Amino acid sequence: MSITVLNTPASELGEGIFLDEKSMTLYWVDINNSKLFLYNLNSDELTTTYQLAMNPSCILSVVGGLLTYVDSEGIKQLYTATGQTSLVTLHSEHDTKSFRANDGVELSNGNLIFGTMSFQPEKAVGKIYTWNNLGNEMKTHELGIHIPNTFIFFEDRLYLSDSLLRHTYILQLKDLNFLSSNDLTLWKDFSDCDYTPDGGFISKRGYLHIALWDGSAIGVFDMDGNLMHEIVLPVLKPTNCVLFDNRWLYVTSAKEGMTKEQLLKYPLSGKTLQVDLGVDYEY
Repeated sequence: MSITVLNTPASELGEGIFLDEKSMTLYWVDINNSKLFLYNLNSDELTTTYQLAMNPSCILSVVGGLLTYVDSEGIKQLYTATGQTSLVTLHSEHDTKSFRANDGVELSNGNLIFGTMSFQPEKAVGKIYTWNNLGNEMKTHELGIHIPNTFIFFEDRLYLSDSLLRHTYILQLKDLNFLSSNDLTLWKDFSDCDYTPDGGFISKRGYLHIALWDGSAIGVFDMDGNLMHEIVLPVLKPTNCVLFDNRWLYVTSAKEGMTKEQLLKYPLSGKTLQVDLGVDYEY
């Protein structure tokens, strides 16, 4: 295994990583500074940086030159050729001064599911939102999740973490119009760990890869929640990751809230990494 640091500015809170395999373009955001980055993997260079607003947190899809993301205000779209943005819909029942969007994912049918979190998550729970692609209809769901994270979609279920409680659940997606806490089943309890589950994905071989915030690693888990492998990283707070060709792992990270001592120990924190897992990567 070898690790390369992409030649880009460090993010305060890198997140929302998305790989468009057609153009081999890697996208991610710096939530705190409202920036969105486009990195061409073929030419190995940062091609564009967009200065946005309202703390974009999650890139949901890229179709042609149209990028869909969520921010503190609602679902937005960015026309990458011009840099212009447009509003798809506002978050319902949402206070933009006290809450922001966090993680999310596009489902196989084009519907969206994402979460919001309070700026003081220990005092207030967040919400889960679903958006019907055909009907352009937003639904709000109270599931008692403080910091909604992970959002790994597989078949008819979603792996959903509460990063404050350090719990990862399976959320059964039977009816996107009516989701409740009764649809949650605890999948993995991280509360005894020094780290917390953040963003992630499921590989084609069926293994969940979850960024371990404060854990300096990507945890690789089987479907039953057993830790199979750890990909150790030179950053303290990895936030999200995506895998290409079952070999190339791309990881965003943060330096938010780190002490001087931690930054000295992990000087690459906030950078985006390329990890070569090798041609024989088994997970």
